[in-house]
Amino acid sequence: MHSLRLAFLTVSACLFSTPGVSQTSPSLPTPPNAPVPKPAGPIGNLKVLNWAGFHAALTYTFDDSIPSQIANYPKLQATGVHMTFFLVGASDGNSPVWAQAAKDGHELGNHTEHHCHADATGCAWGPYAGSLESEYDLATDHIKQTYGVSNVWTTATPYGDMGFDDVAKTRFFLNRGVRGGQIAPNDASDPSNLPTFVAGAGQTASVFNSLIDADRAAGNWQILLFHSLGGDGGYAPVDVADVIASIDHAKSTGDIWIDSFVNVGAYWAGQKAVTNATITRVGANTLLTWKLPDHFPSGRSIRVTVTGGKLSQGGATLPWNPAGYYEVALDPGSLTISK
Repeated sequence: MHSLRLAFLTVSACLFSTPGVSQTSPSLPTPPNAPVPKPAGPIGNLKVLNWAGFHAALTYTFDDSIPSQIANYPKLQATGVHMTFFLVGASDGNSPVWAQAAKDGHELGNHTEHHCHADATGCAWGPYAGSLESEYDLATDHIKQTYGVSNVWTTATPYGDMGFDDVAKTRFFLNRGVRGGQIAPNDASDPSNLPTFVAGAGQTASVFNSLIDADRAAGNWQILLFHSLGGDGGYAPVDVADVIASIDHAKSTGDIWIDSFVNVGAYWAGQKAVTNATITRVGANTLLTWKLPDHFPSGRSIRVTVTGGKLSQGGATLPWNPAGYYEVALDPGSLTISK
């Protein structure tokens, strides 16, 4: 079976792939802030802004890569919001819609090849691949080769089965689970089992709007999980109109950052890394150094403010953004604050 899969990947890559499509999105959205003067007070007192300067964050995820998601993709895309589609390699229909989604800035995540439990039972689409590693790797190779993305950074555990978690750590930066809850800035949420809200069959926008309002009040990150959008026999169908109505509700607040799992997750983890950086005095300067998690996507940044001083990386001075922050690249792993 695996040799047939590899042969198919070679052919399908020629048919559908769009080489060079990036799964990373270094550009952060600009928060709706009034012009803020450059800090001119005492040097230092660095603080990382929560959620890129927005009040809260929100992510829409879709599991199982089933026909109703493909059929309703134009409606989802029309919202202008970047989402995450967790694809099952054996059930995604090899649809060019997924390649288009990647080009449109959405994330294609890994939901394994056959959607089995960690004990190899309950496979929803085809027989178990023989190991958890193969379940992940077959799906990742399929996504990269068939849809032309540069990498697959995140996963969502099938059935929320935590038996996958240790293997997921060896391949992915973040793993979304199914337990309820929200994620707070700098909190101790497990990156191998991040919480979400699983939409139930027939739930309407009023349910999702209440979660969004609670998320905004708390200043947290809410992940929402949807399966079927109706008409395909998939799990827990929800009308796409209710999903879109909830997106419109979130957008209407003006201060919620709505983005993909990898984009918001990279900021959350990057903030933790810089907040917990090692601080060293080098002459009159202060040097901060940090280490990013394994499998962290490249080209990411966080936003910081200080009471005063000059910020630089690699000898280059960082400019002050009048929206109220300095933007700090995470890849260098260091930042200097000086007079």
